[in-house]
Amino acid sequence: MDLVSWTCPRCGNRDDLRVLPGELGFGYPHQGRYDVLARVRVPGLRRQRGDMRLDISLGRVSWRVPAGRRPA
Repeated sequence: MDLVSWTCPRCGNRDDLRVLPGELGFGYPHQGRYDVLARVRVPGLRRQRGDMRLDISLGRVSWRVPAGRRPA
């Protein structure tokens, strides 16, 4: 539930990342999981799992990311 897909509005590049407590995890899907290869600390980053959503906040900004369906 903490896996987020993000598309750069400038270049259109798409990245998947895991939002972890205080850090972002970058990697790739592997055998039904998401393997994190690199972690980037982000001071002040908070996440909270809600019912069918992920709430992310950093400073005064917050995002509510609805849960998507997993591919079969």
